[in-house]
Amino acid sequence: MVSEPIVTQTDDAAVRAFTPDVQPVDSAGECRLFRTGGSGATTTTAYFPSFDSARTSVTLTFDSAGHLVRFSDRRGLVRFRGVPGMSPAQFDSVRRAAVDAERATTINFDYAVDQAFASNSGGGRPARAVTSTVRAMENLEQLGPPTKRIQRVRRLCGV
Repeated sequence: MVSEPIVTQTDDAAVRAFTPDVQPVDSAGECRLFRTGGSGATTTTAYFPSFDSARTSVTLTFDSAGHLVRFSDRRGLVRFRGVPGMSPAQFDSVRRAAVDAERATTINFDYAVDQAFASNSGGGRPARAVTSTVRAMENLEQLGPPTKRIQRVRRLCGV
Protein backbone atom coordinates (compact mmCIF):
# COMPACT_ATOMS: atom_id res chain seq x y z
CA MET A 1 0.00 0.00 0.00
CA VAL A 2 1.37 3.41 -0.95
CA SER A 3 0.98 6.13 1.63
CA GLU A 4 0.76 9.86 1.14
CA PRO A 5 3.50 12.19 2.37
CA ILE A 6 2.72 13.78 5.71
CA VAL A 7 3.93 17.06 7.14
CA THR A 8 4.56 16.67 10.89
CA GLN A 9 5.10 19.63 13.17
CA THR A 10 6.58 19.39 16.65
CA ASP A 11 6.56 22.94 18.03
CA ASP A 12 4.28 23.81 20.96
CA ALA A 13 2.29 26.40 18.98
CA ALA A 14 1.45 23.87 16.23
CA VAL A 15 0.39 21.28 18.81
CA ARG A 16 -1.91 23.76 20.57
CA ALA A 17 -3.32 24.93 17.21
CA PHE A 18 -4.01 21.44 15.82
CA THR A 19 -7.70 20.92 15.16
CA PRO A 20 -9.21 17.57 14.17
CA ASP A 21 -10.88 17.65 10.76
CA VAL A 22 -13.25 14.87 11.85
CA GLN A 23 -15.19 15.20 15.08
CA PRO A 24 -15.78 12.00 17.07
CA VAL A 25 -19.03 10.08 17.07
CA ASP A 26 -19.75 9.38 20.72
CA SER A 27 -23.29 8.01 20.70
CA ALA A 28 -24.10 4.48 21.87
CA GLY A 29 -20.96 2.33 21.55
CA GLU A 30 -20.01 -1.33 21.28
CA CYS A 31 -16.92 -2.93 22.84
CA ARG A 32 -14.62 -5.73 21.75
CA LEU A 33 -12.15 -7.02 24.36
CA PHE A 34 -9.00 -9.05 23.64
CA ARG A 35 -6.63 -10.63 26.16
CA THR A 36 -3.24 -11.97 25.13
CA GLY A 37 -2.38 -15.49 26.17
CA GLY A 38 1.22 -14.87 27.11
CA SER A 39 1.83 -11.43 28.57
CA GLY A 40 -1.58 -10.84 30.13
CA ALA A 41 -2.07 -7.58 28.24
CA THR A 42 -5.61 -6.48 27.46
CA THR A 43 -6.84 -4.47 24.49
CA THR A 44 -10.34 -3.11 24.19
CA THR A 45 -11.81 -1.23 21.27
CA ALA A 46 -15.02 0.76 21.47
CA TYR A 47 -16.82 1.35 18.18
CA PHE A 48 -19.21 4.29 17.89
CA PRO A 49 -22.09 4.15 17.27
CA SER A 50 -21.67 0.35 16.77
CA PHE A 51 -19.24 -2.20 15.37
CA ASP A 52 -21.06 -2.56 12.06
CA SER A 53 -21.58 1.18 11.48
CA ALA A 54 -18.44 2.53 13.18
CA ARG A 55 -17.45 6.12 12.42
CA THR A 56 -15.14 6.36 15.45
CA SER A 57 -13.07 3.73 17.21
CA VAL A 58 -11.11 4.13 20.43
CA THR A 59 -8.60 1.45 21.39
CA LEU A 60 -7.05 1.17 24.84
CA THR A 61 -4.18 -1.23 25.55
CA PHE A 62 -3.32 -2.19 29.12
CA ASP A 63 -0.27 -4.06 30.39
CA SER A 64 -0.57 -7.14 32.61
CA ALA A 65 -0.77 -4.91 35.72
CA GLY A 66 -3.72 -2.99 34.25
CA HIS A 67 -1.83 0.21 33.43
CA LEU A 68 -2.85 2.05 30.28
CA VAL A 69 0.07 1.87 27.83
CA ARG A 70 -1.56 2.94 24.53
CA PHE A 71 -4.52 5.00 23.36
CA SER A 72 -5.75 5.28 19.78
CA ASP A 73 -8.71 7.34 18.52
CA ARG A 74 -9.65 6.96 14.85
CA ARG A 75 -12.39 9.04 13.24
CA GLY A 76 -13.76 8.77 9.72
CA LEU A 77 -13.21 5.53 7.84
CA VAL A 78 -12.76 3.15 10.77
CA ARG A 79 -13.45 -0.26 9.27
CA PHE A 80 -13.05 -1.27 5.66
CA ARG A 81 -14.50 -4.46 4.27
CA GLY A 82 -13.70 -5.62 0.79
CA VAL A 83 -15.77 -7.84 -1.42
CA PRO A 84 -15.27 -11.60 -1.00
CA GLY A 85 -13.01 -13.03 -3.68
CA MET A 86 -10.99 -9.85 -4.23
CA SER A 87 -7.31 -10.33 -4.90
CA PRO A 88 -4.91 -8.59 -2.51
CA ALA A 89 -4.14 -6.02 -5.23
CA GLN A 90 -7.85 -5.33 -5.80
CA PHE A 91 -8.47 -5.02 -2.07
CA ASP A 92 -5.55 -2.61 -1.75
CA SER A 93 -6.75 -0.50 -4.67
CA VAL A 94 -10.34 -0.26 -3.41
CA ARG A 95 -9.19 0.45 0.16
CA ARG A 96 -6.82 3.19 -1.03
CA ALA A 97 -9.66 4.81 -3.02
CA ALA A 98 -11.89 4.75 0.07
CA VAL A 99 -9.16 6.24 2.27
CA ASP A 100 -8.40 8.93 -0.30
CA ALA A 101 -12.08 9.86 -0.64
CA GLU A 102 -12.74 10.58 3.03
CA ARG A 103 -10.99 12.75 5.60
CA ALA A 104 -9.81 10.95 8.75
CA THR A 105 -8.41 12.08 12.07
CA THR A 106 -6.17 9.84 14.16
CA ILE A 107 -4.83 10.46 17.67
CA ASN A 108 -2.32 8.02 19.19
CA PHE A 109 -0.60 8.04 22.58
CA ASP A 110 2.20 5.74 23.69
CA TYR A 111 2.50 6.23 27.44
CA ALA A 112 5.58 4.03 27.78
CA VAL A 113 7.70 6.43 25.73
CA ASP A 114 5.55 9.55 26.40
CA GLN A 115 4.90 10.19 22.70
CA ALA A 116 1.69 11.56 21.20
CA PHE A 117 0.72 11.92 17.55
CA ALA A 118 -2.35 13.45 15.92
CA SER A 119 -3.07 13.65 12.21
CA ASN A 120 -5.63 14.62 9.60
CA SER A 121 -5.38 12.77 6.30
CA GLY A 122 -7.28 11.64 3.21
CA GLY A 123 -10.23 13.29 1.55
CA GLY A 124 -8.15 14.71 -1.29
CA ARG A 125 -6.30 17.15 0.98
CA PRO A 126 -2.73 17.13 2.25
CA ALA A 127 -1.99 15.14 5.39
CA ARG A 128 -1.01 17.21 8.42
CA ALA A 129 0.19 16.01 11.79
CA VAL A 130 1.64 17.08 15.10
CA THR A 131 3.73 15.13 17.56
CA SER A 132 4.64 15.92 21.13
CA THR A 133 4.56 14.36 24.58
CA VAL A 134 1.42 12.68 25.88
CA ARG A 135 1.34 15.21 28.73
CA ALA A 136 1.23 18.09 26.24
CA MET A 137 -1.73 16.63 24.31
CA GLU A 138 -3.85 14.51 26.65
CA ASN A 139 -6.01 17.37 27.92
CA LEU A 140 -6.35 19.44 24.75
CA GLU A 141 -10.03 20.36 24.51
CA GLN A 142 -10.02 20.39 20.70
CA LEU A 143 -8.96 16.72 20.71
CA GLY A 144 -11.91 15.55 22.77
CA PRO A 145 -10.06 15.83 25.22
CA PRO A 146 -8.41 12.39 25.17
CA THR A 147 -8.55 11.96 28.95
CA LYS A 148 -12.35 12.26 28.84
CA ARG A 149 -12.57 9.89 25.85
CA ILE A 150 -10.47 7.35 27.78
CA GLN A 151 -12.80 7.62 30.78
CA ARG A 152 -15.84 7.17 28.51
CA VAL A 153 -14.41 3.98 26.96
CA ARG A 154 -13.32 2.59 30.35
CA ARG A 155 -16.88 3.02 31.68
CA LEU A 156 -18.50 1.65 28.53
CA CYS A 157 -16.21 -1.39 28.27
CA GLY A 158 -15.71 -2.07 31.99
CA VAL A 159 -11.92 -1.82 31.95
